Amino acid sequence: MPDLGNSKLDHVLSYICKGFEKVLEFCAIAFLPAAVIEQLCIYGVTHADQVISLLLVLMLILSAFAVREIKKLREKKEDL
Repeated sequence: MPDLGNSKLDHVLSYICKGFEKVLEFCAIAFLPAAVIEQLCIYGVTHADQVISLLLVLMLILSAFAVREIKKLREKKEDL
């Protein structure tokens, strides 16, 4: 295991760093989306007119995409 170092202390410190890396990765996956949603809610309270129009545009785009995907699925199902 040369990537961990030569001494026992190097091995211990390497394992501690790998464990800390896993903790940071978990926190980024678990808490970053929550922080983004919180900031969007705060922005939405102060700039409601901009947010509502943006959400309407996003809803129209996602609805068009969903209709296209549903049509693809139906065509694929009919071909089988």
